[in-house]
Amino acid sequence: MLIYCTTSYSVYDASVHKRCKIMKKIICLLLLIIVSTTFYLWHDNVSVNIIAIHQNKSTAEILVDRLPLTERSRIKWWVGNRKEIEDKYHIRPYGNGGPNYITIFKFGDGYKKEGKKDRLCFDDMDTETNCIDKNILMTISRTREGLERFTFSDSSYVISSDGVIKPELN
Repeated sequence: MLIYCTTSYSVYDASVHKRCKIMKKIICLLLLIIVSTTFYLWHDNVSVNIIAIHQNKSTAEILVDRLPLTERSRIKWWVGNRKEIEDKYHIRPYGNGGPNYITIFKFGDGYKKEGKKDRLCFDDMDTETNCIDKNILMTISRTREGLERFTFSDSSYVISSDGVIKPELN
């Protein structure tokens, strides 16, 4: 749909011209909202690729290319994929002697040498390029009550016993 505005400035045409400018602004705003919503929905539903998993008795580090955008979507992704991830990568469930902490990192530019930067290095790799930049996307742990806790850079949530995701109050 193309909106054409004339440039004549009679009294009548000036009000039509003003309405026409307002309509153009509204259409541009609507298009921006549609494009933003489409991008959000697409990015939030993009599949997550697990690059590698490193684990020991008390921790597991999962390296991924991305996670969904929102914290709640990340939690839902974990809940929906946990069993498959535990089975495929041989991570024992928490209640069965599995890790106390599972940390999901963005893999970023891949493995690097330790260098002078603050990087996380994995002892289970027999190479000098066994470190990643510490870009934590989410940490999964347990509360004293045994509820699953999801920690992000500035917030944390728990899944209540009835399966509801709730912000954790400190």
